[in-house]
Amino acid sequence: MNPSQVPAAEHYLRWFYDTGVWKRMHYRGVRILKLPSDLWNYQEIFAEQRIEWVVETGTRHGGSALYFADLLRANRTAGRVISVDVDAGSNAVRSDERIDFLIGDSGSREIAQRVAGMLPQTRGALFMILDADHTKAHVLRELDVLVPLLRRGDYLVVEDSCVNGHPVRPDFGPGPFEAIVEFVASHPGVLEPDAAREAKFGATFSPRGYFRKS
Repeated sequence: MNPSQVPAAEHYLRWFYDTGVWKRMHYRGVRILKLPSDLWNYQEIFAEQRIEWVVETGTRHGGSALYFADLLRANRTAGRVISVDVDAGSNAVRSDERIDFLIGDSGSREIAQRVAGMLPQTRGALFMILDADHTKAHVLRELDVLVPLLRRGDYLVVEDSCVNGHPVRPDFGPGPFEAIVEFVASHPGVLEPDAAREAKFGATFSPRGYFRKS
């Protein structure tokens, strides 16, 4: 495609990613590593869907777990954030009363079972966000073991499907985007794409990664 034909939103996303601005993003002083338009989308989803619980993979610095915990507080819900990572969480994660932190492989059945045991049988809507290892194989394992925890109306976001040329990091290799395509094709009717939400701001770190549970 001629550079003049590339949409302005894609130019912006490439600039935001390639210059590393996302690596200097903070929420309440804690690194969060997100695209601002995605964060805005998330808070709208929380309000519109009346989200009460969060399952997050890939805690990293803890900024997003803290952000989700604050959204639950702002919406006066009783639920919690369950955040999973292979490394020990930051002080921000460990000290927040709304965040439960699990150490382990987010694509393992053991972790999925532990998460399931932490969710109440009677609960409100859940927001699940996959943001751990971005290789295709790992994301597929996450989808296989974690999507069954979702109930009708719950929300799922698979982050960083923008890599491997969608449109950034063409050198990355098969990643979340390719995992999404394969999972959706092999599990028809399980996830309903939310294309309107994805497209709302023109740019997202999660192309084809916004879903409702059918």
